Amino acid sequence: MKFKNPPVQENQDGEERSVGFEFEFTGVEMADAADMIVDLYGGEVEQISGYEFKVNDTGFGTFSLELDASLFLNKKYEGVLKSVGLNVEKLKNKAKLEDTLREMASTVVPFEIITPPIPLSKLDVLNKLVDKLRDWKAKGTGSSFFYAFGLHLNPEVPELTAESLHRHLKAYVMLDAWIRQDAEIDISRKLTPYINEYEMKYIRHILQEEYQPDLETLIRDYFEFDNSRNRPLDMLPVFKFLNKELTEELLEDTLTSARPTFHYRLPNCSIQDESWSMGEEWNRWWLVERLANDEQALNQYARRFLGMDEKTLFSVKRKWIKLMDRWVQDVR
Repeated sequence: MKFKNPPVQENQDGEERSVGFEFEFTGVEMADAADMIVDLYGGEVEQISGYEFKVNDTGFGTFSLELDASLFLNKKYEGVLKSVGLNVEKLKNKAKLEDTLREMASTVVPFEIITPPIPLSKLDVLNKLVDKLRDWKAKGTGSSFFYAFGLHLNPEVPELTAESLHRHLKAYVMLDAWIRQDAEIDISRKLTPYINEYEMKYIRHILQEEYQPDLETLIRDYFEFDNSRNRPLDMLPVFKFLNKELTEELLEDTLTSARPTFHYRLPNCSIQDESWSMGEEWNRWWLVERLANDEQALNQYARRFLGMDEKTLFSVKRKWIKLMDRWVQDVR
């Protein structure tokens, strides 16, 4: 499926916007996946450890491949083993130990490919990598109950302003329930804390017509309402990019990196399914940008959402999905 062009295709500097992708899978070794990237996009493979590779100097920049677990990436396992009297540095077969640990971990912890920022006009090139991984029998969401694998999209923000970020947040929270249903988010992912829905009290707060926050207020409110990186639309990377000092003051984890992008982390990564495509997942995000850039519709739906009776939340959600579905059918 083709990737739709968003309403705003340039950033505030007049340059073409780009999107980074992170996709999780297992069933294909990282070294083999790295070679695939070289075959498709050029570059040279650099092995950093048994758990991390890079493909440098491709036509788009650097691709990273890693075992998606900080225990392995940061070699924290060495401290764990030392605590029971085993010094990894003194082992003659340290490489074999790393291989064994990697094989054990990869049964439940995915490998991850992190792409460089890809220009909007070039997103279709990633379909070749997905097809090649699928040909090699890569396994993704749904291959096992334990595979809560995801696809993360990092679209460059069109404007580095509080007003623009707020509009996209409003659009997302109103589309979230519809997207979850349409994308058939896997039960394995729903059971994890990584894509927790925004709380209704926060949604109602940011949808209020009189809520017109500056950047500091937008950031402080995000934390005040107990939001973390474990939201389907994670705003922390762009907050940290725009106000590092304030964000780090309020942020407890050390995993968030500063970048001028949204971090949309809801989609499945059903790479083994021939009917699944990255384009389809991107086109659901496209709806968010479409609504965010339609001021009349955005305000109209915000008023209707606030007018619903919160006491009948389950019934409200069903009615709201039907309402948003009518809007989706009109704009698709």
